[in-house]
Amino acid sequence: MQASKLEKLKQVLMEKRRSLLSEVRERKTATMEASSDGIQDIADQASTAYTKEFLLSIGDAERRLLRQVDEALEKIKGGSYGLCEKCGEEIHERRLEALPFAKYCISCQEEEERR
Repeated sequence: MQASKLEKLKQVLMEKRRSLLSEVRERKTATMEASSDGIQDIADQASTAYTKEFLLSIGDAERRLLRQVDEALEKIKGGSYGLCEKCGEEIHERRLEALPFAKYCISCQEEEERR
């Protein structure tokens, strides 16, 4: 992969990382606020518990995505970025442009999804 394309993808990953960290912080703040509502009746408590669990589950998905972005950035540092983790072949540049933290080439991804 050309150095200029690699640098562009690195910048995209860094921006995605900043965005995810910001979202996780916002969710954490919203969750903390939802749990400090003082005295509530049973219906309000149930609603607050549901909201809190929903916000935490969104946070888990964002944390998993953040982990994938961090792994891609580590691969850039290590020189293995753009290689499929399963077959070792290069991941097509178009796929990396669409999903810069892709771990697998399209054929290996399809095989993983069939499992």
